[in-house]
Amino acid sequence: MEEIQKYPAGWRVLHWIMAVMVLALIPIGVWMTARGEADLWDSLTDTLYSWHKLIGFTVLILMVVRIGMKVFIKSPPYPDHLPRSLQLAAKSLHHLVYVLLVLTPLFGWAGVTAFPALVTVGGYDLPAMPFVPVDRELAGTLFDIHGLLAMGLAILLVGHIGAAFRHMLRKDGIFKRMV
Repeated sequence: MEEIQKYPAGWRVLHWIMAVMVLALIPIGVWMTARGEADLWDSLTDTLYSWHKLIGFTVLILMVVRIGMKVFIKSPPYPDHLPRSLQLAAKSLHHLVYVLLVLTPLFGWAGVTAFPALVTVGGYDLPAMPFVPVDRELAGTLFDIHGLLAMGLAILLVGHIGAAFRHMLRKDGIFKRMV
């Protein structure tokens, strides 16, 4: 079997940190939203929202770093034995995940700016998104879009994780690129 080239160490560390963050954001987002819709506004609900905003904003910042890395550091090539159709599918999925990892937190940030609800953990305030007015109706629309994008992202991540497990079980070397 040909030698599989790995992603650089920094890229791999960033991938796994962001994976943990995003996998935490999804259940926190579902839980906080359910509590809010049930009109359970207490310290737990506030804590869930605070952590969700802080982690989500951090993901947005890390995505800027990650995109910069992608621009300046070449990804390792796919092994020759991987069919072109799978390579295209993988690249397409990764690009779509990248787009959603930018758009989803942007819409969340716009929503908390419009609401306004910029306080996060420890009383740290997120900066307000420029050019987004305080408007609760607009905030509701932005949060709806944020939720739809998050659901789409979650579905894509299930596919991504499933493909990773498939590669791990097949021992074709693809999983080792990011470990």
